[in-house]
Amino acid sequence: MRNGLNWIFNKSRLEIQSIANVPFRDKVLEIRSVLSGYGPSNVSFRCALLTNGLRAEISSEYQQELETIQQEYNNSTFRSFDFASVGADELVELVNAAEKKDRRIDANIPIRYDANTPSLIKYHSQGLKGLVCTAHARDIAKIVNDDDSGAVFDSNIRRFLGTRGSVNKDIVRTCSSTDTSFQFWFLNNGITVICDKFDPTTDPDDPHVKVQNMQIINGCQTATAPALASKSGQLKADARVLLRIYETDDPDLVDRIVLSTNNQNKISNRDLKANDSVQVDMEQAFALFGFWYERKANQFRGLDVPEGMKIVSNDVVGQCFLGIVLGRPADARRRKYKVWSESYDQIFTGQHVEPHVLSVIIYLAVQSRISAGSLNRAENELRRKLAKGGAFHLARVVANRWRNTDAWNQGRETLQTQIAEFQSTTGMLDTHIDDSIEFIAKLIEDNSAFANDIDGALKSNLLEREITRELCTP
Repeated sequence: MRNGLNWIFNKSRLEIQSIANVPFRDKVLEIRSVLSGYGPSNVSFRCALLTNGLRAEISSEYQQELETIQQEYNNSTFRSFDFASVGADELVELVNAAEKKDRRIDANIPIRYDANTPSLIKYHSQGLKGLVCTAHARDIAKIVNDDDSGAVFDSNIRRFLGTRGSVNKDIVRTCSSTDTSFQFWFLNNGITVICDKFDPTTDPDDPHVKVQNMQIINGCQTATAPALASKSGQLKADARVLLRIYETDDPDLVDRIVLSTNNQNKISNRDLKANDSVQVDMEQAFALFGFWYERKANQFRGLDVPEGMKIVSNDVVGQCFLGIVLGRPADARRRKYKVWSESYDQIFTGQHVEPHVLSVIIYLAVQSRISAGSLNRAENELRRKLAKGGAFHLARVVANRWRNTDAWNQGRETLQTQIAEFQSTTGMLDTHIDDSIEFIAKLIEDNSAFANDIDGALKSNLLEREITRELCTP
């Protein structure tokens, strides 16, 4: 290192002319010319040694050499002198920075602005700047469609997930329909942008925000769906979208913004249905039969449950109806997601609630019998696995044996009588539960495919159909 610097600064021109490395010789002469023309005190030098090693692992000898170089050249001869060590990690960072520079996205985004109506929020705090505004979906779509490389989403943790899922289908449908496009602003969470600099112009005739090096870090689906609709000519002109724009050149803060804006608590399909009118009605109806119907997670946390009341979640209610009333215990046990998706309208019909209540009390009776007995600790593997994964199968059989029918349309009075009968008679289903255990155990034992894979049988629809066939055969 010192030898190279010595050639640049200290060797005579005659010695320099003897250098066999022509590019190096020409560069030394060029530097000498600059020093001669401007004077050393007006020239700043930044030197670097590039290596594929790690800077964190430099030796003490190397560090001593660096200190010697600094002492020799950083001595007020030049305006400034700096010598850097660039290792493998730094080289990767430089390459990434260069690639990002080539993928820089600058944009002038037209925004909605009305001096008489609050339509734009500027926020400043300790050197940080933020802007909240509204843009036409078509202008965001143009940015996305013009960016063939997808650079505007480089800092986003996800890319577009396609339109096969129901959520993105709905986003595209909303901005493409004249009936709903005006609601697009209200039905989506908007788009979060980070940038090096933004500059809003509030000219009433041309309101816009100039954004330098923008990155969409949250809202990839919201931005891409209108882009797809625009490509197909279906995007409506009145579709608008909420923008949150943050200006910062602090990479650590950028990482924190990306993390925080993409790290909300997960919203399940059950959560999305919590305020459906049918769920509210179910809560009120279940209270008449001694149940607090929990349509939201932790809805009754911290509350004292009155004596005689029980808490039952709508999750369990849906599973019970699916497994017992609809005769699909395998789905109820292993594919609970169907309660809140494809089977939702079959389960929560908005009609009378008695089948739901009755299926719940039968299931709870089965669970209580299993817990109180020794079935879940039985030496017999089949019965032990029935206790662990077959409660909905058992409840489905118990319901049939106790009620002497597989039908649930006898009328509200009949079902209410059955509910009252159960609630007034302790242990009235115990015999039916024990018989159901033997009934299902025999079905499995008599079928080699079931017997060789008990867990698989309890997950399969084949065992469901076999149970139904046996129960419905005179």
